[in-house]
Amino acid sequence: MSEPTIISHSLEPRRGFHSTLVTKIGLDSPAPDCSVFALYTFPPSIIIDRYELIDRRLSFEFWGESNLELPVFAVNQTSNSILLLNATSTDSRSKDVSVNIPIHARYGVPIVGQLTRCSIEIAPPICFWACPSSGSSNVTPESMPPTFSSERPIAHSTMLQASSRFLVSAPSSHHPTLLEVPVASLDDLSRVETGTATIILVAFLWLVYHSWRVANALQSHHLKEQ
Repeated sequence: MSEPTIISHSLEPRRGFHSTLVTKIGLDSPAPDCSVFALYTFPPSIIIDRYELIDRRLSFEFWGESNLELPVFAVNQTSNSILLLNATSTDSRSKDVSVNIPIHARYGVPIVGQLTRCSIEIAPPICFWACPSSGSSNVTPESMPPTFSSERPIAHSTMLQASSRFLVSAPSSHHPTLLEVPVASLDDLSRVETGTATIILVAFLWLVYHSWRVANALQSHHLKEQ
């Protein structure tokens, strides 16, 4: 039994505020009593909607900003989001498994210039086996290779049993995948402000005019009744 490996790590599509992160994990000689996990770290500019993951019937734990409406400059820039996902295949004989995670980008900080796109790096996950070492399992500490460890890859998880042993993959050779998202240009600020003020003024005058017409019509109808 060897550590799980990342076969591919990509985004579909690679541009826009909404995408799907697709990770294919290779499982060499999977053990029937073990589970494979993927541990993702996302930058503050990425949104993970836990309800989408629930709808996809994924088994996961998530730690991160829960307010999905905040722009990136309103989020703590030193606090990454962490997603632990049970990626165990329903087919115990499968040699690989694909994990699809819907992701969304927060609105970015407006910039000066005409380059109205920015790139967000999303690193590949850390993958590992979690194997029980007691009970009815066929896997015991004595039968495990020395590369197995009792130290949990993430300490505060309730999905990982304290009695389990873990085989963590080596750092992936895959480069972070990039999500390109549009951002506003400060060069357009004056035009946007002027256009917004003009539309609001026109809408206000339209309401005043139609209110005046309705008031005149009601007054005329009231005078006729008298």
